[in-house]
Amino acid sequence: MMITNVNKLEKILLVGKKSYGSISWMYYRAFKKMVHNVKIFDDEALYFKNSLARNKYFHYFFWKILASPLQKEFIKTVRNEKPDLILVLKGWFFKPETLIKIKKENPQTKLFCFNGDNPFNTWHFSNSNDWIIKSIPIYDCYFIWGKFLIEPLKKVGAKKVEYLPFAHDPELHYPIKVNEKEKKFYGSDIAFIGTWDEEREELLNNLLDYNLKIWGNSWEKANKKLQKKWMKRTAIGEEFSKVCNSSKIILNLIRKQNIPAHNMRTFEVPACKGFVLSTRTEEVLEFFEEGKEIECFSTIKELKEKIDYYLDHEKERKKIVEAGYKKLINSKHTYEERAKKILEIYKNL
Repeated sequence: MMITNVNKLEKILLVGKKSYGSISWMYYRAFKKMVHNVKIFDDEALYFKNSLARNKYFHYFFWKILASPLQKEFIKTVRNEKPDLILVLKGWFFKPETLIKIKKENPQTKLFCFNGDNPFNTWHFSNSNDWIIKSIPIYDCYFIWGKFLIEPLKKVGAKKVEYLPFAHDPELHYPIKVNEKEKKFYGSDIAFIGTWDEEREELLNNLLDYNLKIWGNSWEKANKKLQKKWMKRTAIGEEFSKVCNSSKIILNLIRKQNIPAHNMRTFEVPACKGFVLSTRTEEVLEFFEEGKEIECFSTIKELKEKIDYYLDHEKERKKIVEAGYKKLINSKHTYEERAKKILEIYKNL
C-alpha cells in the first residue's frame, strides 16, 4: 500500500551508495513501496568520480579536500529537491558544517542517519572518521544496528537513538535451484562471502585444508595460499543465493566492531536457505536458536569441530537450514519493516 501522507511526508532523499545490493539500494526499494517520491544522492559515486580519490594514497591523506565538492553538491540537491526527510546512510563524506547548513536552510526537513558501521571505529579508515562522530548530535534521530552502541551515542550528544537491526530483502535474498554445472562452480564444503580484511584472513588461514571457496573483493591482499581459495569475484543477488544453495556450510564471520551484535549476513544467508555457521554473539542468539536454527562458534577449535561434525551429518544440517529459513520468513526482519519503523519515528517527531 502506497503511503502518500505520513505527517505530510511526500519526498525522501536517501544519501548513500546506489549500487545493486547495497543497503542504500535495499532501503530505496523498501521506501518506494510506501512513499511515492524517493531519490538517492550517491555520495560515493560523486566522490570517486575524481581520479585522485581513486588513488589509495590521495584518498587516505587528502579525503577531506577531495570531499569538498560534495558539500556544495549535497546542499544544492537538497535545495532543489526540498525533501521532507533526509536519511543519510553513514555520512562518511560530509562535514558537520554541511549538515548544520542544511538544517538551517530547511527547518521543516527531518535529518536522520543510519550507520551500518560502528561510528566509533576510527582505527579502521573506511568505517568512520571525525566528521561522522562530530555529526552525531546534529541528526534528529540516529539509527544503529547494535544495542551496545546506544549509550555511547547518547553520551556524545545524540538527540534520539533508535535500535534498527539489519535485515534482508526478499526480492534479493531467496532460495534458488541450482543445476549440476552451477553446483560444481558455486559449491564447496565451506564458503565465505565478504570483503578481505586482516581479521578474516587470520581466521580463514586455519581452514586451508578444507574445501573452501572465498567470494568477495580485495582478497588479492591475502597470502598466496589463501588467494588460491578466492574465486576472484563477488557474489551478489542471484549469485549469492547460488553460493548459499550449492555450499554445505556458509561462514558468517562477525567483525570485532560488530560484537556483541550481528551483521547483514545474519539474515541474508538463512533467507537464501544457506546453512549458517556464525561467530557466536548475544544478538545473533536473540534472533536464532543455536543448534536448532543456526550454528555458532567462539574459538578456532570449536569452529573446526562444528565444521567436521556438520560435514558428516547432512540430515542435521538440512534440518537446521529449514528451521532457520522458516523462522526468518515468519519474522519481520525485512528492510520494508525497517523502513516502516523509520517512517513511524518521523511521524512521531
